[in-house]
Amino acid sequence: MAWTCCRNILIAVAWSIFTSLGIQTTFALDQERPNVLFIVIDDLRPSLGCYGGPIISPNIDQLAAQSAVFTNAMVQQSLCAPSRTSFLTGRRPDTTKLYDFYSYWREAAGNYTTLPQHFKENGYFTASVGKVFHPGNSSGGNDDYPYSWSVPAYHPSTDQFIYAKVCPNLDGKLGDNVMCPVDVDKMPEGTLPDLQAFERAAEILRNLSSAKATGAEKTHLHERFEDGKSSLTNASSPPFFLAVGYRKPHVPWKYPKEYESLYPLSSVEIASNPTMPEEMPSAAWEVFGRLRKHSDLRPLKLPLPYGTIPLNYHGPMRQNYYAASTFMDHQVGRLLNVLEESGFANNTIIVLVGDHGWQLGEHGEWCKFSNFELATRAPLLVHVPGVTDTRWMAADKFELLDPLLLTKKDAVEKKQMNIKLQRYLHKNAIREVEILDEQERYEFIKDYSDLEQNNGIHVDDFVEFVDIFPTLSDLANISIPPICPPKSFNVDFCAEGVSFAPLITNKMTSTRGDISGGNSNRVTNFTRWKNATFSQYPRPSIVPTGESSDVPHLANITIMGYSMRTRDYHYTEWIGFNHTTFEGNWSDVGARELYINALDPDQNQNVAGYIKYGTLVKDLSQRLQRGWRDCLPN
Repeated sequence: MAWTCCRNILIAVAWSIFTSLGIQTTFALDQERPNVLFIVIDDLRPSLGCYGGPIISPNIDQLAAQSAVFTNAMVQQSLCAPSRTSFLTGRRPDTTKLYDFYSYWREAAGNYTTLPQHFKENGYFTASVGKVFHPGNSSGGNDDYPYSWSVPAYHPSTDQFIYAKVCPNLDGKLGDNVMCPVDVDKMPEGTLPDLQAFERAAEILRNLSSAKATGAEKTHLHERFEDGKSSLTNASSPPFFLAVGYRKPHVPWKYPKEYESLYPLSSVEIASNPTMPEEMPSAAWEVFGRLRKHSDLRPLKLPLPYGTIPLNYHGPMRQNYYAASTFMDHQVGRLLNVLEESGFANNTIIVLVGDHGWQLGEHGEWCKFSNFELATRAPLLVHVPGVTDTRWMAADKFELLDPLLLTKKDAVEKKQMNIKLQRYLHKNAIREVEILDEQERYEFIKDYSDLEQNNGIHVDDFVEFVDIFPTLSDLANISIPPICPPKSFNVDFCAEGVSFAPLITNKMTSTRGDISGGNSNRVTNFTRWKNATFSQYPRPSIVPTGESSDVPHLANITIMGYSMRTRDYHYTEWIGFNHTTFEGNWSDVGARELYINALDPDQNQNVAGYIKYGTLVKDLSQRLQRGWRDCLPN
């Protein structure tokens, strides 16, 4: 498509030059408020192509080329329910009082306003598709409906088969394998949860587009809503906040088998550090107990708690994680393509996140369940039309890129070729290249291999997932939740993070100026951004005993690992914790970890006990105890 659209590209060039004269950081549009598409991906680590990783992710990479890509974005707990509850309320786990799956913050902590609820209360139509909140007790048994959503949340009917024994084994039997490439037609209902989630989200977008275009008095978004009454009133054309949650690459890695061929085992590199870090305290170890129970790993009979998966399994497991991730990327691409076809691409803020990271054999560990950076660092992309995409000149914002039709090499070459052509045209303002056919253009572009590839706006500053709530409010120009006071259980509307919209602006303008746009509570004219991020993880004991060590119930939590990441260090203290008062005892330190980033970026050697670092450990301990408030921008 892009090859036949040079005229449109040149028009886009002119428009980008025009907009670059006055970049806006918020949608101060009188005519139309921005929509929001919020994409949450389960267990996705930042190993995507746009992060320089091995995962084939052409559609997310295309989004990244028009977005701010945050390279140091950290979650507050590396477990699905606590992390999602944290970033959807803008509060940290000690404030939501959720460290497991079994309590609802409105009952256990406070009646906190959520991110989608805030948009709903500001006139937005809000809808949830797939896994956005963690379903079950942690979101009230109904995904926080009706507080957060205008209509009941949708969950694919095939969610019930996630752990079904449908995975073919070498012996011809079916099991509940962790590695599970499948023939989709043979699956229950002939589909998979993420395919169903895409179909429902696409249906919502098309119905919203149709309602807007026809001006019908009422358009039913779904005939299958539980209450049978949910509808969209079109007279006011409300903007939408659509949240879509994809389950892959969460285990089991059940995905269409075609994607496995994208990753020949001979090309899959395993972790360079597949053993425990030197001097690692026992509390830091996660036993990946649930993973051990799958049919294909059970025969290994790994001893608890320190039994590790043999190295000859690491390649196939990475292969399946990558393939499941590429399958997910394809569904993201389909969704973004429908967004564009529905006419919303130019007025929709898009946020794409992983709910936490994932360990793939590094340190001998798998899954999340820890404070290691591989577990707490997650992808975060923010697309703001008219701000982050001014250098994108293709006619289509979100052309659907089918990974199965592109080898990795072809995908990379096509992307580079397209970008180089756009940049060359922009730089030289010429039309002569229009007469070249596709092959000639390919050869033409290869002659300009020195041109810089546009990889979007990369932001290396620290951000935390509790910052997402205030940031989206900022970008949409609605009221921004103020910083929560200490002990904010009785404060409904506040956040324990700040808007990082200024970071996007600074990357676009290279200046630090007032971006408030008349809206209060914005961080403006700062001289220092956040200088640390904070996460935590609970344990039932200082030494792991069994599967429950990974995800202890609240009543069994006796240890909390509080962790701080700075530019130079990653420091953690495992301290005594009272599960009834939700407070840690800083005088009861069971173990410490210190990793020096410049010398040990992979966190292979804990030096907290080294005498020469004694003064540093004391200083970092004091900073950790002062907490996140001491590290806010100023």
